[in-house]
Amino acid sequence: MGIDDAAQEAVGKAKEGVGEAIGNEDLRQDGVKDRIEANAKQVADDAKRRMGDVGSGLADTVESLKDKLTAKGDK
Repeated sequence: MGIDDAAQEAVGKAKEGVGEAIGNEDLRQDGVKDRIEANAKQVADDAKRRMGDVGSGLADTVESLKDKLTAKGDK
């Protein structure tokens, strides 16, 4: 989780707690919204990272296969 996301989540938790403690439903809901947004950003960042890992692994596999096929053709 990025620093900005962690900060947004912490602020959201604080707003949610204060809103609940003082009976301010708008503040509580704003805190819930902040936490959900921070978590959604984290999920998106994780998905991007994993797709990059998959793409890199696929490129390595294709390169290895190409090398094997090229070596067999040279013999």
